[in-house]
Amino acid sequence: MNKLLHSKTGKLLSSLLKKKLKNIRNIKPILTFPDGCKYSGMTRKDPKNKKKLIAEGLGYAIWPDGQYYEGQYKKGLFHGWGKYTSPGSHILSGIWKNNFLTEGEMRWSDGRHYFGKFKKSKYHGKGSMNYSGNILYVGNWKDNLADGKGKLTVLKSNEHDKKGTILIGKFKKGTQQGKFEKILPNGSIMDCIFVNGVCTKAKWKNDKKWTFFK
Repeated sequence: MNKLLHSKTGKLLSSLLKKKLKNIRNIKPILTFPDGCKYSGMTRKDPKNKKKLIAEGLGYAIWPDGQYYEGQYKKGLFHGWGKYTSPGSHILSGIWKNNFLTEGEMRWSDGRHYFGKFKKSKYHGKGSMNYSGNILYVGNWKDNLADGKGKLTVLKSNEHDKKGTILIGKFKKGTQQGKFEKILPNGSIMDCIFVNGVCTKAKWKNDKKWTFFK
C-alpha cells in the first residue's frame, strides 16, 4: 500500500491542491457536457480536435444532481490526486488513473470506512474496512468483497462475540469459509469451521472433540 497517502508529503500535497481548487470552484465553468456536468479549471486543446478543449491539470466538475469531483485531470479523465463526492452517500479520495480510483479511501454516510487498494474503483487487493465502529476487517479484497486471507476484530460487543474477539482465516466472496482461529478477549483460542459464513463446528485449541452446530 502506498504510504504516501498517509505521509507528511501526502498531507501537504492534499492541502496545496485543496487551496488551489478553492479558487477554481469560483471560476465560471469552461466546459459543459451533454449529461449536464460543468467543468472549471485547467484545459488543453484536444489532440483529436483542435477546436475543442479537454480537462488537463487541476479542475472541478459538478453534476446536476450535486455530485462533484475535485482534483487532477489528464486527457479529460480523473488522473492523479482527487476526491469524488456523492452528497449523502459516499466519498472516494486518493490516486486516480483513467477515471478510476486505484488507491485511497472510501467513506460512506453510514460510517463505513475503507482504506487500501482499488481496481476500477472497487475494493481490490490489500485493504481495511471499519464497519461503522462495530467490526474491523483487514486483509484481501476482490470486486468489493473480502476474498482471501483476512482478520476480523470485534470493536463493539454483539449477540455473538464480545469486544476484542479476533477471527483469522480465509474468506470467499465476502463470507467466511473453512478453518478459522478465534481468539477471545481473555486470550483463549478456538478452532472454528465455517461454511458460507456460518460456524458449523468448533473446539478449544488443544481439544480433540468438536462441538457441532445446526
